[in-house]
Amino acid sequence: MVQKKRDPYFDNAKFLLMILVVFGHMMQPFIENEQWNHDLYYTIFAFHMPAFIFISGFFAKSFSPEKDPVATNFQKFIVPYIFFQWSYSLFNRLSGAEENFTFQLDVPNWSLWFLISSFFWQISLYFFRKIRPSAGITISILISLLVGYTPFIGRELTLQRTAVFLPFFIIGYYFPKDFAERFKNFRYKKLFALGFVFIYALVNYLNEVNKYMFFGSKPYDDFLNIPEWGFLVRIVTFTLAIIGMLAFFSLVPTGEKSYTKKGKYTLIAYLLHGFFIRGMRAFDLENIRLGFPGFVVLALASILLTTVLASEPVGRIYNKIEQYFLGNKKKTTPSNSNS
Repeated sequence: MVQKKRDPYFDNAKFLLMILVVFGHMMQPFIENEQWNHDLYYTIFAFHMPAFIFISGFFAKSFSPEKDPVATNFQKFIVPYIFFQWSYSLFNRLSGAEENFTFQLDVPNWSLWFLISSFFWQISLYFFRKIRPSAGITISILISLLVGYTPFIGRELTLQRTAVFLPFFIIGYYFPKDFAERFKNFRYKKLFALGFVFIYALVNYLNEVNKYMFFGSKPYDDFLNIPEWGFLVRIVTFTLAIIGMLAFFSLVPTGEKSYTKKGKYTLIAYLLHGFFIRGMRAFDLENIRLGFPGFVVLALASILLTTVLASEPVGRIYNKIEQYFLGNKKKTTPSNSNS
């Protein structure tokens, strides 16, 4: 069977986004040391997960109830979630981050929310595949805006976050492939990169940024002094995400690069990098002043760690482990490859 040719543009995008994810997590302990650290951190968080989610939706176009039943998506996302949830709980105990081993399935450990949300986003296509794109996008945005007013929907099963980021998945799902091709070939697309300057300047102007604006994990009442206006805050963060995504995608190389093939294994890198980050945070780092040299070291370390974790050898090892635990002998590529 001939394998479908992968688009280097999106593999490049996923690998570069993964570097930003790792770099952002490495920066987090130091963001209060310098104003520019703080501003850069929130500039990255304004768009990097929305961009990842958009790509996931874009590659979900082939969804069908027959090919992607609930059981298949459960095996693809929830089974790895249970395994990594247990693994992170054990790691937290062994590293001293927690005094006792605590294992719970309803509240994801750190970055594992993405697996549960991916499951729900895929299942949502049972509904969204049947309606017009304009209606689907409108409904998803309304869900994102209104879910913040539901105090009973929070971190449990990452339902708040799933609803908040749903529009990016649905926009990606409906986004025409020919539009993507036209954007890639648009002569003046690099002008969109000025969006990064706008986001950075706005974050700097606001000075005090509530992280839950971008994280989307809590209802408005939990992080806003005037929760009644929460929908406006969400519209602002949604707009910044779109601006950041346009800026990012305008700079992604369209052709094959030395790192292109690593885009195939970015979700594996996403799942594994947390062990290194959590291990790093076991040390008292908040009082260390990085300065520009430290910033460069973190950037290089992020590139190196992502390169290693998204490498084909690591991907193949993970795939064999996945096959062993899931009993899926026919798979030749990791199920969590995002495309």
